[in-house]
Amino acid sequence: MNDKAELIASARFASRFFRVFISIRAKYNLDYDELIIFFALGRLNFDPSQAPMMFVKPTNIVSLAEFVCIPRETLRRKLVRLEEKDLVHRTSYGFVVKDLMLWRRISEMGHLGLELEA
Repeated sequence: MNDKAELIASARFASRFFRVFISIRAKYNLDYDELIIFFALGRLNFDPSQAPMMFVKPTNIVSLAEFVCIPRETLRRKLVRLEEKDLVHRTSYGFVVKDLMLWRRISEMGHLGLELEA
């Protein structure tokens, strides 16, 4: 691809990404940090290094705070809010994504971006 075609493809991806991102944000009344935390939590819950076996690994606040570079207290408040919205679940070992379909929809946006880089 030439530079112009790559730029156009990137702009189209950005448009799709923001349409999905904004629609999810509006539907669940989430702020940007909450949406990023939700997406990051799922990434940590479903560790790709365990493939092809798939199991959910609860993630604690310390690990998640380090992953997303958000202060632990801020992260804790945001997780409580995500829990109130029934998007995450707190276990004795940490937090897990509860709404797998929503998390999958967000993660599929990332797959589109990887295809553009190929």
